[in-house]
Formats: sequence, structure tokens, C-alpha cells
Amino acid sequence: MDILRKRYTENATKGEQESEENMESEMVEEDSDHRYQAVHTPVPVRASRPPENTTSESEQNSIRRLLMANLLQQQSRLWRHKSLDFGILDSIKMDKLPAISGNMFADGSLASQWQMAIEHTSMAVVTVRFCQAAPFDTTGAIATEASGFVVDKQRGIILTNRHVACAGPFVGEAVFQNREEIDVYAIYRDPIHDFGFLKYSPDAVKYYDVHEIQLSPGKIRVGTDIRIIGNDSGEELSIMAGQVSRIDRNAPDYGPMTYNDFNTFYLQAAASSSGGSSGSPVVDIHGCAVGLQAAGRNQSAIDFFLPLDRVKRALELIQADMPVSRGDIQVQFLYKPFDYARNIGLSQSTEERIRAHNEKGVGVLVAETVLPDGPGDRAGMIAGDVLVSINGRIVTSFVDLDDIFDSSVGQDIQLLVERDGKSLELEACIEDIHLVTPDQYLEIGGAVLHDLSYQLARYYCVPVQGVYVERAWGMLPLEDAGEGVIIESVDGCPTPSLEIFIEMIRNIPDRARFPVVYYSLNDINEMHVHIVENERHWTDMNLYTRNDGTGIWDRLTIELPQSSCELEPQTTQFSISDNPVMRSIMSSLVQVHFYIPWMVNGFPVNRRTGTGLIVDAMRGLVVISRSIVPFELGDLSLTVAESVTIPAKVVYLHPTLNFAIAQYDPYLLGDTPVVSASISTSLVVEGDSLVLHTYNNGKGLASVRTTVTTVEPMSIPKHSPPRFRSINADWLKLDTRAAQKYNTGFLTDMNGSVVRGMWVSYVDDADEDETNNEYFYGIDASKLIPILKQFLETGLPPQLCVLGVELTTISLVEARHLGLDKEWVDRVRNSSSRHRQMLMINRVNCESKCSGILKPLDVLLCISGQIVTQYVDVDRVVHGAASLNLTVLQNKKIVDVTVETDVDEGIDTQRIVHWAGAIVHEPHMAVCQQCRGLPSKTYVSYNTYGSPAYTAGLAPTSFITHVGDIETPDLDAFLDAVRNLDPADDSHIYVRLIGIDMIPEVVSVKLNAHYWPTAELVRSSTEPSGWKRICYSYNS
Repeated sequence: MDILRKRYTENATKGEQESEENMESEMVEEDSDHRYQAVHTPVPVRASRPPENTTSESEQNSIRRLLMANLLQQQSRLWRHKSLDFGILDSIKMDKLPAISGNMFADGSLASQWQMAIEHTSMAVVTVRFCQAAPFDTTGAIATEASGFVVDKQRGIILTNRHVACAGPFVGEAVFQNREEIDVYAIYRDPIHDFGFLKYSPDAVKYYDVHEIQLSPGKIRVGTDIRIIGNDSGEELSIMAGQVSRIDRNAPDYGPMTYNDFNTFYLQAAASSSGGSSGSPVVDIHGCAVGLQAAGRNQSAIDFFLPLDRVKRALELIQADMPVSRGDIQVQFLYKPFDYARNIGLSQSTEERIRAHNEKGVGVLVAETVLPDGPGDRAGMIAGDVLVSINGRIVTSFVDLDDIFDSSVGQDIQLLVERDGKSLELEACIEDIHLVTPDQYLEIGGAVLHDLSYQLARYYCVPVQGVYVERAWGMLPLEDAGEGVIIESVDGCPTPSLEIFIEMIRNIPDRARFPVVYYSLNDINEMHVHIVENERHWTDMNLYTRNDGTGIWDRLTIELPQSSCELEPQTTQFSISDNPVMRSIMSSLVQVHFYIPWMVNGFPVNRRTGTGLIVDAMRGLVVISRSIVPFELGDLSLTVAESVTIPAKVVYLHPTLNFAIAQYDPYLLGDTPVVSASISTSLVVEGDSLVLHTYNNGKGLASVRTTVTTVEPMSIPKHSPPRFRSINADWLKLDTRAAQKYNTGFLTDMNGSVVRGMWVSYVDDADEDETNNEYFYGIDASKLIPILKQFLETGLPPQLCVLGVELTTISLVEARHLGLDKEWVDRVRNSSSRHRQMLMINRVNCESKCSGILKPLDVLLCISGQIVTQYVDVDRVVHGAASLNLTVLQNKKIVDVTVETDVDEGIDTQRIVHWAGAIVHEPHMAVCQQCRGLPSKTYVSYNTYGSPAYTAGLAPTSFITHVGDIETPDLDAFLDAVRNLDPADDSHIYVRLIGIDMIPEVVSVKLNAHYWPTAELVRSSTEPSGWKRICYSYNS
């Protein structure tokens, strides 16, 4: 939601008069110019009034209050206020105010003229609530709101900014001042300039007298008084005043990797608008639009407006059902003053000729950027050339430049430029800019790609060709090169266009691995390569193409050969290490790679790598940290001896400790000499000397000698949204800081012969730079023994009995204050000479059999007659016990209770639903651990940016209790409810939610099955991936 700038200084004031010198002064853009900021102001749908030809009394009062606010601003000279609290005006008697029809003031003052102009223009202004359904051409998937205004009420055409009409798939609605809401779709967005048109059906407007605003680009002058009328700061209707200070500034520079306008003048004024005002009309005293609000400077009152010369031309062509021709030679020009032009070689005679042609002009157009292989480059133009004339016509303004280019598409033109004081005649062919503006994008394996746009190519001065990775995600994790990734080749074949890329990728089998060569626009000199695993089993390969006739981007699912990568046995050898300790363990260590296609269970990242330990080479069993493999949903692969990669699958997840067990097919390793590691049964204690072995982020195997400094109860704070945490165990701390660099590894004795511990991590919240923090700690290897023993004996994942509580430790002093008597204190003290602590219940799993019997803050004293003061005491008694006799301190009373244990089968989420952009599944264990009760078993785990769920506020950690009036206690009921919804019905669906904090909420979801269809993933033993994907159509 960074698409629009935020400049929200409600009470800033400034005198209306500023010196012309200050107004005219040029400011450096770079990072100081920022665009429009998303305004997250939910606008409720209000009941509409009956049809009538005149505005109601309440509407008149509202408009009159707006007008009076504007007049007060003028009279008090406080026009920098961005909004005015109507509460200030509530005390004014409305019957004392003049009527809004006729002349408000008998003297015909300017205030009266402004009142008439604002009365008319405000009735044409709309709030545009919109989203871009997919990331496209410098803009991510977003959901926000802005402004627009009607320019043709007969045809239902609304003018707004390009960054509102979206370069990518637009979904939106316009809201009139009477709160009537209508669907709109984009019919045109300019390839370069910041304007676009939306369309609505005039017949759909039932209760509003729509006005339109005339475009008058020729009326603007320096010093012109203006008003900006729009949805400033999400306040629905705000009126901001200003005075035009410049009409010939170059387009503001918003920075890299974002949309930038160019080859046009911009208007400048101090009006103090902010987020949400993008697309507002800039009107003069006659009620005509003289500019289009586009952007502004942060921490300043300065605003930038797009002139309407080319906007009016485009509108007239659209009204005539003609295509909007747009021409260019792939050269960015800047308007430079004559003194600058003289310094770079403009001759005196040419300057005199230009000044004679335009006496008021103060500058010329100078080539700033000439794109390689573009028409301008082929004509011989270079940066620094001063443009004198085209086809014999002197050109010193962008209006003339656009006029010639747009009327000459496909034709040759003669350019006269001056370089180093010499005149040069060049010939260039005008190309159609629409042809170098992408109108397709490809979804593949979670990534989004399209052809490189003229927008980005111009900013980085590169040829307009190549496959641009708009979202480097999923099967294309190419983020290491930075932003702006261009794919150079796939499997050794060049990919100059999206079409060629599709032809190359469609013939590569599923799960086959191949090289992708790429580079970043930020550094075109450095090439990167990544070995990619093709993914076509989780998602379809969809090509979307823009259709301006319908406003929809048509989807084509590309049929792919039903082939998969044939796996053959591969034998490899481990390298010979000079380190004898490393040699002892290296044949048991593997590199682990896990890709997560759908964001579930609160896990924040979609790709993890780490180190695994082979514990049974005959069966292919590997122990892995759950920070690497948090659940079963995903693609798991193992790399052995840094040379052979094979697939594997998750077969067991420990419910409370940070480890999982995966299994590979030993046949695929041929005669590779892998060895089952030996696991120690003795506990690690403080002071033990160990060696940490880990794969060092792709740099080979590393071994670090270390000492255990601390063995203490682990304490990992709960997280929102809830995700797996280790609980009820001690963690090991090491004395070497080098261990903090490794997210996983294994601790052995000093000979490397016996594994004594497991080094793991926990992924925590991300920093401001979006880098995820991690906790690093060790687990005693003896914890693995009970699980591995059952696995090896039966060949099946074990079923583990667990007590459904999260424990914490307290001191004996704290226990006394909680009501523990002296006799029990003495018994606990005598039971352990070392651990003077007790175990207290911190949380109770709300789905556990002990819920309602055991309570938070209960102190655990005995289990089956044995005093427990450590987590290992609990494990020793609980595992394998169907029921337990507990003695607890509860509300200062010693009570004996019998509870049943829960049987955990080592599996997690088994079913996932994707609806309206939200990912929904049953609450996973971490939710049950943090929640006192489940309002339903339909839990929202994630929502996709720009989706209906995201727009409506269907937030993660919510439980869906009703869809409409249908109760949804579980996923079956939820699917039945949403599958019966009609996607053609454009009304909103209300959804009742209860948050994890037990606060109820109602949200309104507007469906769009085209971009966000309903799908389901279900565990299936018959599918190669272990999951079956089901796509639903509505009413099926």
C-alpha cells in the first residue's frame, strides 16, 4: 500500500501569498517526490434515497457547509488546511445560510463565483475504491482509494490518474456524493502520462443527478486561483485552495522501480493535498478543469498537476470510438533553460531563431535519455542533443512534441538537432508506444512475469526487450540480484520476450531442474544464475491479456504436457576432508530445501534451506528442524554430498519440539556411501565441549568447536499470527557467536562420532527492512530417541501421547506466594538438589482433553505420584500414557485430577481452502495453544494483497462464523456456503468474523471469481506431491 504518498499534517497553516521567486524556484526531486498513498478508510454502503430531480435538503445543507468552509478558508487565509471539521460549522444555523441556487451574494463577488463553481464541480467528483489484482509494471497488488471526476455523463466516462486506472488488472467502484456505488472498469490508461479513463453504465445510476466537468487545458496561467476537489486523506470530499506558480516544470521524478511520467510539462501549486486526492480535478473559478491532481512533495505544500492537453485529445478520440494513437521515438526530453542549453553548445543564431518563434519561452527541449536500439538511437540522436525542429516546425514545448508524435505513428519524421554548436538533420520513424507497453502477464509457480515496459527501460536506459520478473517468488526466487530482475535465458536458450519464455518453459517437465540466467536493472553488468525446479503441480500456468472492451484481463490456462521428471539413481562420493571430526559426520549430513506454495499456519516465508541428519540410511529417514520444514505442504528436496539432489517427503512433525522427520527413496542415491548417524542417549550438561556441524549457506560444510554455556527452560514468545513454537523443553546455549550465523546444524562430541544435540532456529517477526529475525538454540539429541525408536521398530510414524498444556518455570518463592504450603515446598526442595524450580501451566490447548480441567496458572506438583520440576520429568511420565493422575496447586488449593492425554500422529494441516484471496483452514495447533476457545473451525490464515478478502478486511487470525446468514462451523459448511454464491451477483457478501481476541466483526466481501477463484488442497496419497488440488466453479 505504498502506492500513494502520505502527507497528513492536519493543522498546518500558511499565508496564501508566497513570493513569486519562491514559487518559481526549482527543487531537486530524486527521493523527495513521492506519489499517492493508499488511504484505508472503509466507506460503508448507505441506504439510497428515492429518485428525484433535485438534491435533498440534507444534501443541500452538506454542500452549503462545504461551501461555507471554503469561504471561511479564503477569508481567514488559512487555505493550507487539508480538511475542515464540519463540527465547527454545526453551530451555524442552516436556515441563515443562502440557498445554493442563484447568486449567493448580490455583489457578484469572487466568493460567489467560486461558490457556484464548486457547487457544480463537486457533483461530478467521485471516490474511486479500487485494487490492482496482480503486481504489474512497477506496482504491486494493492487495494486503496483515490479520486476521479465525470467528464462524459452520457457515456459514463470518469477521468483519473494512470496510477489509479492501473497498468495492470483493475477492479473497482466509484462512489458518488450521495454514497451511491457503481462498478467501473478501465478503458484507457496512457502509456506514459499519468491519466486514464474509467467507465460505468449510466443506467446503473439510480439516485444521483450526475454532473460532468469540462476540460479546458488552455485556460491555465501562472497566478491562476484553483481549487482541488477530491477524496483527500480519505475524507470523501475535501476542497483545497491554491495558486498556480509554474506551468512549465518537468515531470516530477518519483524514483526507481516505480511509475514516472515524462515528456510533459507539469503544473505546480502550493495546495497541501495528500493521499486519496490523486485523480481530483483542478478547477478554475469558472468550474472548468484545468489540471489533474497527480502528486506532491513530502513535507511540503507543493503539489503537481498534469496539464490536460493530451487528456482532452484522448477523451475526444474515445468519444468518437477511435483508437488513441500514441507515438514516440524512445527518447526522454527535458525542458532546459537557455543558459543551460548555451553551456552544452546551443549556438547564438539558433537561440535567436527559437526566441523569435516564441518570445515568452525561456528554454528548449534537450534529449536526456536515448534508449538503445530505439528509433531515436537508430536515427543517431544522443543524450545532450538540443531539439530545434521537427518537419520544419520549431518545437520547444511538450504539447507540440506530443502532437507531432501522436499524429505521425508509423511515419518518418525529420528532426533538426544541435550538437556542440552544429546543426544535424536526423530521420526517425515514429513507433506506436502501445506496442512497447506490456498488456499481458504470466503467472507461473507463484511468480509473475511480463515483457519489460517502456517505463522501466526508459528509467534505466536499456533496450525495451526482455522478460521482467514482476514478482520474484515461488519457483523463481531470484531476489538475490535485487529489484528489477530481467531473465536473460532459460536452460541455455535466450528469452528476449515473454512469448519465447513461455515456449521454452512449457516443454520442461514438472520438477525438472534447469538454469535460469538473469540480471538486475540496477546492475546490468553482473549476471546471476539460479537452478530452478519447475513447478506445475501446485498452480496453473495462466496468461492474462488486457481487454479494454470489457475491462477484464482475459485468462488463458496454458496446457502443459503431462510429463514429469524421470528420476534415475545417482551415485556420488563425499569429499575428503582434512578435518577428522568433519570426516566422521559428513556422510550423515544433507542439505535441505523446502518450498511452500501456499502461506498457511502463520509461517512468514515461502522458502527455507538448512541442514538435515540421516538417522536411517536403509529407510531414508532424515531429521530436520521445523524451522525449515514447518508442515507437510510443500516441495522438499535433499542435496547429498553437495552434488546430487533428490526429492523427499515429510512423514512426521513433532508437536512440541523443533524437529521433523523426512523420508527419501534410498534407491535414488545408488551406491552413495551415506551413513546412519549415532544418537547419544546421555543428556547434555553445561560445560560440555561439542562441535557444531552445518552447511554454511551454500559455502560447504563447516565445523565449529564450542562449549555449552547454558541449559535452561526455553522461552519463545507467542506470535501473531500464531505459528509453531517449541514448548516444554530446555534449550542449549553455546559460547561461540559463529553459531548465530547458522539456522540449523548438529552437535557432536569432539570426535564427531556421536550426535549429542540439534542446532535449530525459530523465525520471528520481520524488521522494518522486512528481514526476519530468528532465535537460535540447541535441543538435546536424547529427545529424538523415543520417536526414532518407535519409527524404526514399526516403520510407521509414531503416535505420541502429549499433555495439552504449555508449561513455564517459576521459583519456589513464587510458588509460596501462589499458596503452596511449607510441606510441599520441602518435598520439592528435597526432590532435586539442583533445580529449585516448579512447573506452572502457562496456557492450555483449547482443543485438548485436559481443557476445562487444567487451567492457566495451575502449578504442576506430581504426575502419577512423581514430583516434577523439569520438563524432562514430564516427558518421562507422559509419553505412552493414555491418562494421568495429576496433583496441582489450583487457586491456592492442592487438588488431584485425572486427565486423558492427547494422541498426536505427527501431522498438521490436512486441508486448505482458497476463497476470495483468503487462505482458510482448520485452526492449527499453535492457534489452539494461544486461543481460549474456537469460535469455529474455519480459520483465516492469510490473505492476498489486492484481493477481495484483503480489501474487505478478512484478516488473518479471524474465525469465519457465518457467510451471509449461513453458519460455518467447519470447512465443509464453509465450502457449501461459498460454492452456492453467484459470481455474477455484484452485491457484497457479508461475512461474520470473530477474532482470536474474541471480538466479533462483520465485513463485506465483493467477490471476483475471475482473478480469485475458489480452490481446495486436500492431502492425498495417490498424488505425487501428496496433495490433490480441486478447483471449484460456483453453483457446482
